[in-house]
Amino acid sequence: MFLPLLLGAGVLVGSLLAHGTAMALLVHLAARLIRAGSPAVELPRSVAVLLTVVLATAAAHLLPIALWAVASLLVGEVATFEKAFYLSAQNYVALGYGDVLLSERWHLLGPLEAINGLLLFGLSTSVAFAVMSRLLADRLHEEQGP
Repeated sequence: MFLPLLLGAGVLVGSLLAHGTAMALLVHLAARLIRAGSPAVELPRSVAVLLTVVLATAAAHLLPIALWAVASLLVGEVATFEKAFYLSAQNYVALGYGDVLLSERWHLLGPLEAINGLLLFGLSTSVAFAVMSRLLADRLHEEQGP
């Protein structure tokens, strides 16, 4: 049980660092996009900012899924990256169809990855909420005037 916990903790930390870095860059980009707009194009700018945040966040979730897939490949649990990525995506979103299973020795990796996915979805949600809050605050400020 120690080796799966150790491997899982390492992948968890790596994916938290990768996703956290992606979210920090995304916040920086969103802030630049928000500051660059003008009141004349408020709605299209807001839609573009939100679309950028949502798409970038979705893409950022693929890296942790890939890291967990590589871990499954390295321990010999699956034969191909495609199958490992499929297994990883199921665990990451806590779906767990059960059609691809880890052996008893490594089965603890599944719940660890689910914890990882839930944490990172929470982080992504908070970033999207913060951007939407800022857009709404800016809009309300513009409507009220100086």
